[in-house]
Parts: sequence; C-alpha cells; structure tokens
Amino acid sequence: MNTTNIDDQKRIIRKEIKLLKQDYSMQQRKEMSIPILEKLEELPEFKLAKTVMLYWSMKDEVFSHEFVCKWAKEKKVILPCVKGQTLDLKVFRDVDSLVDGENYGIPEPDGPVFMAEDEIDLILIPGVAFDKENNRMGRGKAYYDRLLQSLSAFKVGICFDFQVLDQVPIDQHDIKMDHVVY
Repeated sequence: MNTTNIDDQKRIIRKEIKLLKQDYSMQQRKEMSIPILEKLEELPEFKLAKTVMLYWSMKDEVFSHEFVCKWAKEKKVILPCVKGQTLDLKVFRDVDSLVDGENYGIPEPDGPVFMAEDEIDLILIPGVAFDKENNRMGRGKAYYDRLLQSLSAFKVGICFDFQVLDQVPIDQHDIKMDHVVY
C-alpha cells in the first residue's frame, strides 16, 4: 500500500470521526466518558501503576480533567506538553499549576521536564480512531508516535466506541497500543 493512499485514507477517517463527534454535545461527551474511564480504572495494569502518563483532554476527546485531578492524589501523574515537534513530559500537581500550552491552548503543567521516563508504568493515549488489532490513528502530527518510540510503559488507547473501526490505515511510524478502552 503506498503512502499517498494511506494518507488519503487517514484524511477521510479523520473527517468522518470529526463529523460523528459533532453529533454529541460537550455534556453528552462528558457523560459518555465516565464508563470508559471506569473501565480503565479496572485494568490490572492501571491499578498497579504508580506513575501514569495521562492527558488533559481537548473538547472532542474522552473527557479526562476530573480523572487527572482524582488520580493525582494517589499516583504520580505525568502530562504531555507540546514543545515544538515533540512532547515534553511534566508532573501534574493540581489545576492551579496549569498554564496554557504553546500550540493548542491545552493547559499543561508548569515546572521542570520529567526526565525519569522509565518510571512511567502506564500511558493513556487519545486518538482519532483505533481498530480491533489495537492500531491507533492520531491527528496526524505524530507527537505520540515519536514519544512512544522511547517508552516501554503499557500503552492504553482511549476513545468513544464510534471511534473503534474494523481497520485503521497504518504505516511504519504508527505505534500499536497494548490495549484500547472505549
């Protein structure tokens, strides 16, 4: 399969998923997020994890703000911060320590970069679409794919059920998840 074809397929899927997300209000997406996050909490890998990398959700993703705050009381929570073409990792302390991120206005922790990447036990990763083989398709900037190349933590994709497809187009840079929760 040639790259142009894969890129075209990804573009079409991104557009379709974006339209599906628009069918739900913010309130509906928040309510739909609750059982998904409860499923995550039941995973043995999550229960055992001491250091977790979560994400501060954008308005169209599984809503994670309260989840991040809840678990930051019990685990070391790391959040990704967009820095140029890469993601820096920083420890989340509380909502008051969040500052606007440089690219997407996503709030991110201030403070030093978290360098002990091998301490991370589990990484929660949003995506545009996933498939039954745990393949992930992101927004196309490859931030997570670049980051995940160097991390050995258990990788959990997270999405709404309508974002799970029979198959997503993948290329050699796409990193497979260990598990997907929806």
